[in-house]
Amino acid sequence: MRTLATMSLAFFLLVSAGCGGGKSPASTSTNGPLSGNWQFNLLQNYPRPTEQFAVSGFLTQSTEGLTGSVQLPAFGSNQRCGGVSVLSGTITGQDVAITVDDGGTVVSFTGTISSGNNSMSGDYQALGGACFTQATTGTWNAFVIPPLNGSFTGTIYSGYMQLVTGANSPVPITVSGTMTQSDNAGASNATLTGTINAVGYPCFATATMSGTISGQDVYLALFGYNGEQIGTLGVLPPAPGATPDPATVVVSSTGVSLVGGTPDSGNLLLGVQTNLGSTGPCPSITAAGGQNVVTDTASVILNF
Repeated sequence: MRTLATMSLAFFLLVSAGCGGGKSPASTSTNGPLSGNWQFNLLQNYPRPTEQFAVSGFLTQSTEGLTGSVQLPAFGSNQRCGGVSVLSGTITGQDVAITVDDGGTVVSFTGTISSGNNSMSGDYQALGGACFTQATTGTWNAFVIPPLNGSFTGTIYSGYMQLVTGANSPVPITVSGTMTQSDNAGASNATLTGTINAVGYPCFATATMSGTISGQDVYLALFGYNGEQIGTLGVLPPAPGATPDPATVVVSSTGVSLVGGTPDSGNLLLGVQTNLGSTGPCPSITAAGGQNVVTDTASVILNF
């Protein structure tokens, strides 16, 4: 079992720089087709070595303009830049131009919007200054993430149940539930709330959930029948600059899924384990070595 270090849920948001919209100049919409939750992937080509950045945020399109609030990961010569920044942009036909001012360095994005208004790509650049010791250039692409609204079905792959049954791999538990995502307010994230029901799972039969989504990244807290927090889905970084481990929204031709880890290694953590012992929602069982186990480390797939 993986040691569970924390039960608190803060909302770490990775994020974006750049995007634009796909209405014609004659449009007068105040909620254009580019309004929504976007995942951006940046590739720094110069200076070497190349680096990749995964960033995200919510955009609002009004006529030929874009606004939004996005968060850039730590980057730059001293890794001191990043965080939530205001985004602004303009749209001309299927062309987009965006600027993000981060730490006194203006990052400029130019690109093209797809005909379906669900993806974008282009180039970005930043002058040397507060964040960069020299001029920086690269490419970017982005795609929209549909809201997590409605019913879902799925599976928890439980390490705790593996111990209970003596199975050779995590045991699948059938789950179902509902999720609601808050409206797009042009912030760098939106709120998620929901309920999850499990069949034949002793750690919980029903739990409520609340958390945030930004791009593909989701962090949720789980609460038991008495309102006390029993776990988290998505692991926050243990220290500033460390790598987070969110649950991930996967968009494919067959639909939208929320994935927390792999069947053999997940980031659904129930309970907490410290030097003083363990507390958790699962009935106590004795593992090899005589350790009492009341926690679970599991992976999750939820299909919407």
